[in-house]
Amino acid sequence: MLLLSTIGGLLAASYGPPLPLPLLWPSLLAVVWLLLRNSRLATVILAGFCALLAAAQYQRQLAPPLPTHHVARLPQGQPLTIQGRVKTINGGGGNLRIDLEAERLLNDPNRNALTGLLRLTIGAGDPQLQVGQHIRFRSKLRTPEPFGTPGEFNYGRYLAARNIYVTTYLDRAEAIVPFAVEKESGLLAQVAALRRAIGQRIDLAVEPERAALVRALVIGDRQLSPTQRQQLAETGLSHLFAISGLHLGLLALLLYTTGRWLYRRSERLLLLMPPGRLLPIVLLPLLWLYLQLTGNALSTRRAFFMAVVGALLLLAGRRTRPLQALASVALVMLCSAPLSLFEPAWQLSMAGVGGILLLLPTWQRTITTLPKLWRWPTGLATTTLAATIATTPLVLSHFHLLAPAGLLNNLLAVPLIGFAAVPLGLSGALLDPLWPTAGAALYCLCGQICQLTLQGAAQLSEVPLLSARVCYVSPRILTGVTILSLLLLVPRWTGRWLCLRGALLLAALFLLFLPQKTPPALTITALSVGQGEALLLSRPKTGHYLIDGGGLYGSTFDVGARLVAPALARLGVSSLEAVILTHDHPDHRQGLVEVLNHFPVKAFWSAQTLAELHPEIREPLQRHAIPLRTFAAGWTPLEQGTTGELAIYKPSQQATKVNDRSLVLYARQGQDGLLLTGDLEQQGVVDLLANPPAGPVTLLKLPHHGSRYSEPWRLVEKLRPQLVFTSTGRNNSYGLPHKIVTESMTKAGLNLYDTGRDGSLRFSSDGSGWHLQSWQKGLFR
Repeated sequence: MLLLSTIGGLLAASYGPPLPLPLLWPSLLAVVWLLLRNSRLATVILAGFCALLAAAQYQRQLAPPLPTHHVARLPQGQPLTIQGRVKTINGGGGNLRIDLEAERLLNDPNRNALTGLLRLTIGAGDPQLQVGQHIRFRSKLRTPEPFGTPGEFNYGRYLAARNIYVTTYLDRAEAIVPFAVEKESGLLAQVAALRRAIGQRIDLAVEPERAALVRALVIGDRQLSPTQRQQLAETGLSHLFAISGLHLGLLALLLYTTGRWLYRRSERLLLLMPPGRLLPIVLLPLLWLYLQLTGNALSTRRAFFMAVVGALLLLAGRRTRPLQALASVALVMLCSAPLSLFEPAWQLSMAGVGGILLLLPTWQRTITTLPKLWRWPTGLATTTLAATIATTPLVLSHFHLLAPAGLLNNLLAVPLIGFAAVPLGLSGALLDPLWPTAGAALYCLCGQICQLTLQGAAQLSEVPLLSARVCYVSPRILTGVTILSLLLLVPRWTGRWLCLRGALLLAALFLLFLPQKTPPALTITALSVGQGEALLLSRPKTGHYLIDGGGLYGSTFDVGARLVAPALARLGVSSLEAVILTHDHPDHRQGLVEVLNHFPVKAFWSAQTLAELHPEIREPLQRHAIPLRTFAAGWTPLEQGTTGELAIYKPSQQATKVNDRSLVLYARQGQDGLLLTGDLEQQGVVDLLANPPAGPVTLLKLPHHGSRYSEPWRLVEKLRPQLVFTSTGRNNSYGLPHKIVTESMTKAGLNLYDTGRDGSLRFSSDGSGWHLQSWQKGLFR
């Protein structure tokens, strides 16, 4: 109950407004509980105390009171010269990311000393830094802020969980000035130095592609290439290359087996206490060192805490239910680090172990009746199946991926990785200081086993029914999958448990097979995708249309995979009537690739022929046989009626500027009409005004992100909209929407709504006026 109350408080805090005087309310409840602790209300009061305390902790860790000398209190938007000490380096999956302990501000002699952590991202190059090294650089600081799009990853909360509240970016590694490497003292510093040394020895001994896998297994350094990460995800083997309870358990088993053999050689120790009670507590320091050596990951920390609880219970001669021990560990971890709840690693670790503890005892009765030859593979398969059942909803929610081959792959991979590659890698780390040649040979053998395992798993994953699938599922479908997972986790099939299974099955089937609802009103959702544009048009009794998909010039950030596709899923969109590309510029085109590849799309609308489209758009159109529709010049009515209308305008494709060739979309519901003007500039606006839509325009999207060169005031003067909006990136370098445009809207008596400032915007109309909402804290409000 305490754990559920704590989780409820954290979830409520993530969606609700911050509490005034957050520590006051749990303190008052604590006093009330002391007065009424013997009453029937004591349990309810205690649950409320846990929930309010969790909410207060969430608020405090997300936005703590920072001292004036903290690096996050420095002015933003202006170049600053900062000196700091490298704490961690992570180069996996893209740009190099360095976490620094800020030390000095070199701009201002009055505020010299600094404290706090800072995340530095480097766009290109590798400065070849070491942990503990001091560096200087000049850059602008910024507070991590979300795009404000449904379904996006909360990067600010992710950093806050690591006590980082400010970030900065450098284009090139050459902009960093490195100098002294500080040698630290203390046990943790020595463990960190040993970790770095092992990583360097692995890099010297093993070829680069395999070295990344060996480092991940031996020291928990997951600087894997994007290709390796994708391969591990598609084969269902990511968990084997992330140090977790499996690795800690294997090491504990090895240490316990060796320790028990030595323990039994001592008559005095046997008379003192059985090895099963004393050895686990003796081995805890070694497991703690392993935890630090492998990076102190959340999943490994959970496993270590479970080991501590188990060792203490064995020492005291007491027994408890494993699920209660898991719940206690979860509660302790959330009390010490409340934002852990929102970490995928924490959720997957807890769910996976919980599924195993729920299902395996029941299945174990059947497994023990099998011939000995079949017990091991059957036990491994059922353990993997139990963890898969429990974690599937979370994998779908966070990673949008199903890997059916994972169950079979784990039958092969767990023995090879767990009982061959991991022992070889750890033995190499132990032998390397004494016998470098033998250590290098063991590292190489570990790498070969990893590579062969991945190759075999990849081949199995290519079987059509077992191949990985990217699945962007709606909240309704995700809820149905979660209920189905809970149904399978119910441990018994008799009595009231059978009734519970039946109710869960009916609920799951209802949610999974309920047809997608058509929108009740004409709705345009302007997704906040940075300096680009992505619009979702939803029409009653028709369906959804995606107009452009955003994209960032010169960036490796995949707007489609990270923002647009998750947003469509979060908004309940499972298919699209059409995807519309207004014009072929990267900030409108790039995000469409992911959507075309992974959503059912009935048609693709464009002003260009298939041969004229960019190859990254042409390829998914051809692969998925999506029909392409082009239009004649001028207005093309697509649907006309007394209550609704849809039309598209194609300007002259001979215009000098590509922006002036943008498709324009008009939609009407009752007395309300909206006009989406792409990136038209001055000439395009003039041509549009010469051929305006036939119906009213009460909602207008300003062309070209609010650029003054589009002269949008001409459209406002002629069409007389009631509301106007634009799509820009927060604090974009182009200064959009331009000040002149903003002032012209104010003079016209209009508020200019902007995705860069307001986040994703939703305008909906039943035909008698527009209703505006913006995306705030997980909901349109």
